[in-house]
Amino acid sequence: MNISSSQWIGILIRLGLLVLIGVATYYALSFALPLLYPFLIGWLIAMAIEPAVRFLERRLRLPRWAGVSLMLIIVLAVVSSLLVLLITQVVVELTRLAEFLPSNLDRFNQYLLDVFLDEDTGISQLIHNVQTYLQNNPEHQKEIVSSIRENLGIITQKGTEMITDIIAGIGSFLTDLPYIVAVIVIIFLAALFIGLDWPRMRATINRVLPERVRRTGGIVLKDIRVSLFGFVRAQLTLITITAILVLVGLWILGVKYALTVAIIVGVVDLLPYLGVGAVLVPWSAYSYFFGGDTKLAVGLLILYGVLLVVRQSLEAKLVSSNVGLDPLTTLIALFVGLNLFGFIGLIIGPVSVVIMIALYRAHVFRDLWRFIKGDSFNRS
Repeated sequence: MNISSSQWIGILIRLGLLVLIGVATYYALSFALPLLYPFLIGWLIAMAIEPAVRFLERRLRLPRWAGVSLMLIIVLAVVSSLLVLLITQVVVELTRLAEFLPSNLDRFNQYLLDVFLDEDTGISQLIHNVQTYLQNNPEHQKEIVSSIRENLGIITQKGTEMITDIIAGIGSFLTDLPYIVAVIVIIFLAALFIGLDWPRMRATINRVLPERVRRTGGIVLKDIRVSLFGFVRAQLTLITITAILVLVGLWILGVKYALTVAIIVGVVDLLPYLGVGAVLVPWSAYSYFFGGDTKLAVGLLILYGVLLVVRQSLEAKLVSSNVGLDPLTTLIALFVGLNLFGFIGLIIGPVSVVIMIALYRAHVFRDLWRFIKGDSFNRS
């Protein structure tokens, strides 16, 4: 079909209008989100407890203000109790780990030196010519050994500094606690007011918005709720199971700092294709080759095998029952989000993909393309 010049001008104008709206929306959100994020979180909390509030209204005949207040008190009590317990235990274990780490790293450093300098080791046989040269040039040998010791000492120092920085970060968190508490109070007050007024707010929104926008928006929000919250729920369930299994396994193996390691492994388990193996496998190898603890090394491998079996058997069921993302799509979303937005991009990336999928399923992109071409929206 031939397109006239006037039609091309109309297409370009409509395309430019959409681009302008998109750019304006981006900058408006960039400005508004830092100011309004407590109220956005409050709205999410209000929506999360809304089914329970309606249940209390219908079954127990509680007034809405009582149902909303009760659910918010329960959420606040559970979250605050868990945070206090976790932070207290993690601080204690990290403090012990900071005292424990240097001696183990020093032992690891000494082992590496023995491997490189002992003539009876296999590695030394492979670099026999280098050793011969060093023996013939003792001044160079002293320089190399000194350099190795210096670099290994730096590794030890960096490892200790990393633990110290984590503890300092927790201290900074405690310093900012008054501000954090104020934000939390605002979030829960916003959740309270939104929860109380939600029926009226929803009726106002339905009255103001056109019927087509309500229908499309309802499809998008429903799909996002099912996909996003279902995906998040499935992943949280998986990492919780992983952390609990790791905690129990480390307790059985008699490992100190079991809770801290379990939390770290649970977080690492979010990484597609890496998961718990990124922690347990190197730890097992270190325990066997450098620590001389065969029992711990074998126990960690057995624990890793149990985690693989449990996760593989549960992941298909949990994710298939929710409209989530496959591992490759998740990995791409995580990487792109990390590069564009930093650490918070690990959340923004997958969320953005879920939203785009929801918009596609609601035919929003199709309607925008029809708008650009100038077609009627009523065509199927």
